[in-house]
Amino acid sequence: MLFIQTTNLAVWDAIVDSSSTPSRNRKDWTSEDKKLAQLNDKAIHILFCTLGPNKYSRVSSCSNAKDIWDKLEVTHEGTSQVKKPKIGLFTLNYKNLKMKPDEDMKIMYDRFNSIRNKLKTFGNVYPNEKVVRKMLASLPISWEGKATSIEEAKDLEL
Repeated sequence: MLFIQTTNLAVWDAIVDSSSTPSRNRKDWTSEDKKLAQLNDKAIHILFCTLGPNKYSRVSSCSNAKDIWDKLEVTHEGTSQVKKPKIGLFTLNYKNLKMKPDEDMKIMYDRFNSIRNKLKTFGNVYPNEKVVRKMLASLPISWEGKATSIEEAKDLEL
């Protein structure tokens, strides 16, 4: 999404707006219809160029960028019936996060970040203050002194 938006915002609009492809006969197109068709074609080109062979084969039969995007979205994120349980699972993982006895800080942070990124994919974004507090609360008792020092030394609301 960001790559396409930075390339050309009108191309992104062609993807999210299914009416961007004129439905009448090509010889009857107005100059506006031609412009919309060209934006749709650019969007299709960008999408196809970014896909590997397996994903390309799933969407190659689509005739407009919106259809391609919708298929890719369902492939990667699932339908709304699939999204809700995933969000619930990731939220539960976030809430129950604790450092494992055999983990070092980097591994725990990577696991924590992975959960946050998955939640972010589904639109669940936590403010930095809550993220820092959650991370500190997830540390074992042996880290309590360090966590307290961090909380006292830093303004966590930034």
